[in-house]
Formats: sequence, C-alpha cells, structure tokens
Amino acid sequence: MKKSSPTSLDVARLAGVSQSAVSLVFGGKATGRIGKRTEQAILTAARGLAYRPNSAAQTLRLGRSRLLIIAVPDIDNPYFAGVLKGAEREARKHGYSVTMAAVQKNRDWQTVILDALLSGSVDGVLLFTMHPPTMKEKRILRGKAVLVDASSEGFPSVALDIEAGMRAAMLHLQELGHTRIGHLAAGIGAETFTLRRKSYLDALRKAKLPIQTAWQADAPFTISGAFEAACQILGNRDRPSAVVCDSDVLAVGVYKAAKALQLTVPDDLSVVGIDDSIIALILDPELTTVAIPARSVGQQALRLLLEVLRGSDVPSSSTVPLELVIRKSTAPARPAKRSKLQDKGAM
Repeated sequence: MKKSSPTSLDVARLAGVSQSAVSLVFGGKATGRIGKRTEQAILTAARGLAYRPNSAAQTLRLGRSRLLIIAVPDIDNPYFAGVLKGAEREARKHGYSVTMAAVQKNRDWQTVILDALLSGSVDGVLLFTMHPPTMKEKRILRGKAVLVDASSEGFPSVALDIEAGMRAAMLHLQELGHTRIGHLAAGIGAETFTLRRKSYLDALRKAKLPIQTAWQADAPFTISGAFEAACQILGNRDRPSAVVCDSDVLAVGVYKAAKALQLTVPDDLSVVGIDDSIIALILDPELTTVAIPARSVGQQALRLLLEVLRGSDVPSSSTVPLELVIRKSTAPARPAKRSKLQDKGAM
C-alpha cells in the first residue's frame, strides 16, 4: 500500500506541540505567538518527516501562495545559481518555495513581478542588482520586497561591501608593482556597477596612479562582448599591465582577448574578477577574484524578506563583507610586451 504523506498533526505529535502551533508556523504567523525554541522544534520535526504543507489549501485558507520570486538581471550568470541555492535552503525551512525570473527591461516589471504580486500568485520578491523601482512600482512592492545589491528609500536591503572589495583588489595589484591598471566594466546602469567604477577610480586617485580612458571599457554581460571590449583595452600601444573586471564573466573575455593578442596571463597581464563563481576555478590559470558569498547572500536576503512579510520591524539595511581570493591570475608587474595588435599597427 502507498504510504500516506505526513500531516500537520504528525508534525505536532513529533514536536510535542499543538496542531494550531504548527499551522501558525507554516502560515507565517508565528512571530509574537510562538517562541523561537518551539518554532525550531516544529521545523526540525517537519524536516524529519519530510512534511510539506498543502500549498493549494493554504492559498485558499490564508490568501497566500507560499511562493517567492528572485528577480535578477541575468539568469545565466553562475553567481545567481549560488544565490538560488541559498535562498531555497532558507525558504524550505519555513514552508516556502522559490523561483527565479529574469527582469531585464522596464516592461518586464509589469508581467513578471507586479502582476504576480497583485494576483496573489506570489507572496514576495527579492530584487537583485536592479534599477530602483518607480513610484507606481513602489506602491505595489511595499511590504513585499527586499532589495539586494541595490537600494531605494523605504525598502529593506542587503548591500554588498563592493567598495571594500574593489579596494582590496586594487591594493593587491599595487603591491605587485602594477601602476597601469585597467577596468572592464559592466555596461549596465545599476547602482552596484556605478559604485564599482567609482571605487576603481578612487583607488587610482588615492595611490596617485594614472587614469587613462583608453584602459577602461564597458561591456555587455556576454563573453563575446567582453572579448571585444578587452581587445580595445589591450590593443593600445601603452596597454595596462593589469585589468580589474566587474565580474568573473567579463574576466573570461579578457582571457580570450589576451590569448588572441598573444599575451599570457599572468606573465604579461594580471586579471582580477568579482563574484568567485565556478568560472573562477575553470579558467586557466585560476582567477583571482573578489568573492561574493552567493549562498549566504541568498539565505540572508530570504530571511529578511520573510520578516518583511510577517510585518516585523526590520533594519533598513545590512552589509555583506567581501573577501579577495588570490589565485594564479595575478603576478608581479613586468616590462610591457607588445601585443599582436600593436605589432600590426607598427607595420
């Protein structure tokens, strides 16, 4: 005979609590009614029994879907895969499910996010690295959204300490003797990428190093686009000896451009990325990068969103520290080697 699925009564018996206490926890109404120790006992019992609330019944009874959206600008970026894993792990503890959606254009807001919230098909949303919402969007999102790696007045947010991360990357290159440092930036107007560019320039000014527009370029979040932009930077007669990239994805383009120009990483060119995604370990040599703890960010953001949905008082923002992971893509600066493009230009 087919074994029946565990019920909330089974969870209550195992945890030694009432069935109503289990309903409060999985209905998102435990705050102020159930002690933390009791809530944890219920969640532990539910995991042990592999209990899953009946989402359809809960939606009808509570007016909630128990579904959350993670809205990101680029669903193909490996960094967001780590974020999703962390968010999913935290969501399951509280009886929620998580899905990811790409929001790349302004018109996507209406169909992907706003309509879903207004219809009740999702309960809340995590907005990653997005443009600030408009006034109309704010009215719908208020009390249902948390921003990550972005900020907007009136919304709780999880910030990444990008400034400290970029400073660490620039200081590392300076300690290796690099004075000609370029920047391959993401061609996206989001707040986080504006901050990365500013931090790069501030580090150069503080160290009194040259700021050359020829050593800087914007690229779309594609390897081919990053390759073309990197070729522009590295094809200059007075090319940089090191390049800092706004993401590991863009660093792939720099590696490919260096190879095409017969430059070797790190002997001829040091490269630093941001993310510490799986890409950093696949590249040869392995990439020095500013590590963003993707799973931890996902967990922390999801936890904050649940507090918002419960109506709890939450801090306006929290900051995730970043760490520079040094690998084999950076080395002491050496006299500049002429690139393939430079040799062609001299002919």
